[in-house]
Amino acid sequence: MNLINVSAEYGKNVENFLNDTSDALDTKDLNGDGSTDDDQLSATLDVLAKYRGENMHMRVADFSSIGKSYDRWAFGLGGIASGRLDAMTHQGFGADGFLEINADAMYGALGGASFTVAENVFVGVSLKSLQRESLIHNFSAREFVEKQETLDDYIQDDLRVSGDAIGADVGVLWKFLQDSPLKPSFGASIMNLGDLNFGKAGKIPQTVNLGVAINPSLSWARSLTVGADYIDVLNNYKEDKDMAKRVRAGAELQFIDIWPVEVALRAGLYQKSPTFGLDLRLLIITASYAMYTEEIGAYAGQDKDKRQLLTLNIGW
Repeated sequence: MNLINVSAEYGKNVENFLNDTSDALDTKDLNGDGSTDDDQLSATLDVLAKYRGENMHMRVADFSSIGKSYDRWAFGLGGIASGRLDAMTHQGFGADGFLEINADAMYGALGGASFTVAENVFVGVSLKSLQRESLIHNFSAREFVEKQETLDDYIQDDLRVSGDAIGADVGVLWKFLQDSPLKPSFGASIMNLGDLNFGKAGKIPQTVNLGVAINPSLSWARSLTVGADYIDVLNNYKEDKDMAKRVRAGAELQFIDIWPVEVALRAGLYQKSPTFGLDLRLLIITASYAMYTEEIGAYAGQDKDKRQLLTLNIGW
């Protein structure tokens, strides 16, 4: 059971932007006119100019669930809620406007089950029912001025779109050569069968994914897993066809397992950039940290956004 499973994520520009904005709002009376308003406004405009064209990313989520395992099968039920914001400032001319917003909120329920279909072969299926609200818009300066008194209503009534969708995922895991030192395994999955279509609120394409892993035994640690995945084999995400953006590789080493403490380290590559993670569990509380870089350009290495992810889990 995951009684609480909350996470918060932010990009590098968000932390720097908030710090710079705080400094701008603390600006003193620099021109000696007896007022700080004009100085703080000038400093704030300088901050906006500094981050022009830079993506600012934030996301919060919760996935609480219950589950039960038996000898040859297991099941789980859960609820999910998430909110994401990506924002970028522009000069204010042309179609880009001065503020570009791409945001969504998603919430719903999901359930799944896994079955042992043969020795060391497992199949999993899941169903989900989700509601999505989306806001994708480029705000002009004139628009902000004209709508300043009714901006909330304008966003809610005119710009926000919503939709719902029901989807399914399937996967298979094969653990082979389990008597060998490396104990390899192979997995495949199809996520969002037939696409997850929210109507006006957008679509999450179906993806076919492949992965391999090894789990060698270590005398000095509880477990080691080393794996690699290739996401979206059929290139259903049409934005690009860059293979490097679809490759993930990494390792997890659980090197402390002395009741009531467990510690695990993670490291790897995500879209050609390094990742790092740490799990610390004390009784039923687990705190996790992860650092990774998301590629928001057309190909890996074009436009990197380094992100931090914090997770708190209370469960058993």
